[in-house]
Amino acid sequence: MITLHEILERARTSGQKLPHGEATWLFAAVTRLAAAQGATIRARLVQIDPAGALHVAPFDAARSDDDPGYLAPELSEAAAPLKTEPRVQVYAAGALGYELLTGQRPPDPRKGPGVELSGPFGDLVRIALSRDRRERFGDLKQLRQAVDSLQRPAGAENERHAFATLLARSEKWVGAHDLDRAALAKLIEQVAQQVQKIEGVRSGMADVQRDHRDLEARVTSVESRRPASLSISRPSWPAGIVGGILGAALAVAFLVGAGAVKLPPVALRLPARPATTIAVTALTATSTSTASPTSTPTSTPTVASIPIPTPVSTSTANTTSTPIPTPAPAVDKVSPAEMARAVAEAQVKRGDRELERGRYDAAVEEFQQALANDATLAPAWRGLGVAHLMRHDEESARKAYEKYLQLSPAAADARDIRRAIAELNARAKMGNGLEK
Repeated sequence: MITLHEILERARTSGQKLPHGEATWLFAAVTRLAAAQGATIRARLVQIDPAGALHVAPFDAARSDDDPGYLAPELSEAAAPLKTEPRVQVYAAGALGYELLTGQRPPDPRKGPGVELSGPFGDLVRIALSRDRRERFGDLKQLRQAVDSLQRPAGAENERHAFATLLARSEKWVGAHDLDRAALAKLIEQVAQQVQKIEGVRSGMADVQRDHRDLEARVTSVESRRPASLSISRPSWPAGIVGGILGAALAVAFLVGAGAVKLPPVALRLPARPATTIAVTALTATSTSTASPTSTPTSTPTVASIPIPTPVSTSTANTTSTPIPTPAPAVDKVSPAEMARAVAEAQVKRGDRELERGRYDAAVEEFQQALANDATLAPAWRGLGVAHLMRHDEESARKAYEKYLQLSPAAADARDIRRAIAELNARAKMGNGLEK
């Protein structure tokens, strides 16, 4: 099991915050449990098991308190009451509500909360944290009644499902934080390696520049010994080209090593060699006679063309060969249904991410778009049901859950979904009875 204190610390460390709906569900469930047991609350004492059930560990009043933000202001006075006194317990429950709603540690009891608390639940927590104990709720039962007036209980099965999801999500926060630190350490190591390479390149450039200076000195010395008409023109561009090439190579090596740039794979394609004709010039001395008896024999070059066929050519009679076309690779055609399902699966993943962020309206939109592309995608119906439930739209959640079971009756969580549907049906009947 894990405590609420550990979940909140993980959230703070990774820069996360519980969604408002999830925070109010937790606060309401803990308040009901504390009121039923008459328990003194601390975030360290509230535990969640892997199934999502809440437990409150016993409070030891004789033990030193590690949570000063949970101590009511009157506990610092000379005639301090017990930590198990009802109004002191209400203050402690308010401190837990403050942590859940704001993501911050409880405020200094001598100052009280600030403007960070807002909305109806914020006002309720502000009353519980009043510095004047007479302005607080009389006990945890009165606090529970006030909470239930703002939010109707969501049902034990739905709450367990939501809290188990929160528990699994908090474990990812820790993994992501550790991964960030490991990635940072790896990046630092890569940068150190690149710095070493840079120093090596700089040393090589210094050697090149030194050799260039020596060459210039020798050329100057040679020029000084020659006449002005034979002076050598010394080009100034070699040093610039060498420096530019080395600088570009250095920059590319650093970016590739740090992972900022990925070089695409290079595919070498050799074109088909056409029939090649090699012109061979044979210088043969041939005698040419003219009408004039005084003409002298001359040598005339004779050019012979020898055709060299390509390896794929089957005829050697022609001096040219026709290139053989390369067949195009076969491309698998994707049907419109397959394309629509792939898009729908991507939208389901986006909907799941919106659920984790607590953006339930955006999650509903993503799941509905996925179903518009593929209405037979069971995970989309399940996600839509969860999103509707978190928005307190129980009728829409029940319909989505039923459709999910129709499409995937043997799913791993089918039993839990059936229980949730049964509880939603029972709650709907109770609501209809009250309306009548």
